[in-house]
Amino acid sequence: MYDELLRRRLEALNRGPLPPDPSRPGEAALTVRTMPRRVRDAAPPRTAPVLFRPPAQAGSPAGLLRRGETVENPAGQHLRVLLPLNEIWPGGERLVSARQHYLKQLLDAADCAVEPAVVLDAEFAALVAALPDRVLFLDLETCGLAGAALFLVGLLRHIDGALTIELLMARSYAEEAAVLDSLWRAVDGHDVLITFNGKSFDWPMVRERSVRHRLSVDQNNHRIHHLDVLHHARRRWRRQLRDCRLQTLERVVCRRHRTGDIPSHRIPAAYAEYVRTGFEREMDAVLHHNALDLVTMLDLALRLAA
Repeated sequence: MYDELLRRRLEALNRGPLPPDPSRPGEAALTVRTMPRRVRDAAPPRTAPVLFRPPAQAGSPAGLLRRGETVENPAGQHLRVLLPLNEIWPGGERLVSARQHYLKQLLDAADCAVEPAVVLDAEFAALVAALPDRVLFLDLETCGLAGAALFLVGLLRHIDGALTIELLMARSYAEEAAVLDSLWRAVDGHDVLITFNGKSFDWPMVRERSVRHRLSVDQNNHRIHHLDVLHHARRRWRRQLRDCRLQTLERVVCRRHRTGDIPSHRIPAAYAEYVRTGFEREMDAVLHHNALDLVTMLDLALRLAA
């Protein structure tokens, strides 16, 4: 049986009487009044909200593993995948070249200034002086938190005259030492190392895992100039942004959006599944994720320098 108060409220919302309550015999059947046709036709159509879908990143992650080659060094074997910068960042090579030209002019002005640091921060002056062939960008993918094994070392550097993403991957846990050995060989000959939170995580982990595998590390590599993009990003944008995570900076500062990216927290499980089953699909996504991180680090470093 309808509660009278509730019934009156419902009729008010319906703009007309409700159908008869069958529990009340003898109640006359009433017609539900609808909105007049002329009013209904004039009303704007109700459509679903339009969701913004950002453009997909260039290059499908499928098949990245199969493009790799096996590399052998004194510590063993591992996989190596090379990706031109323009494949991951269309037009990136041209944009980076233009920024380098501007930054070189800024460096020349700093050299002539009474206080060079006012024109160009000392850390970024080292970066600009080392561009393009003596700068190395580094990003790791690991099996967990600090102390866990690493299985992927992502590098962005000049190879054969072009900026190239170089992914060094351990196809099993036993290949970690070989990946680290190749990393140290790549570090040799570079003056500046660029990371994101690398002073706290990536570089200490590289050192710790190298000691664990008893790799002989060139002491000269310990004196490489290390620029951590996270520290500078926090100084520049912490008041404007809710956080300074890499993908937040990528969306807000670099104006690029990822679609179909594998979340960072799923990466260790994806690698464990790959080692156990050899299933490649998620590992292709992990390689693509790492390559995008390197591109964003490059973009941010050049923006911060300017």
